[in-house]
Amino acid sequence: MPLVSEANELRLLREIIEKVANDVMTDSGTKLEYLIGTMIEIPRAALTANEVSRHADFFSFGTNDLT
Repeated sequence: MPLVSEANELRLLREIIEKVANDVMTDSGTKLEYLIGTMIEIPRAALTANEVSRHADFFSFGTNDLT
């Protein structure tokens, strides 16, 4: 998810993604492995990365955006 600014935002997006993914897998009869993460691109997200990480399987830092 791009441009996440704080943990609650990613938590809500994760709920939506997981619901849609489960619906698609149920409808198609297929199981998919996937990860949910974000790129830390804005200062607020960088300062709260420890909280954001609770809702992410991975994240990376957009260092050019943060400098």
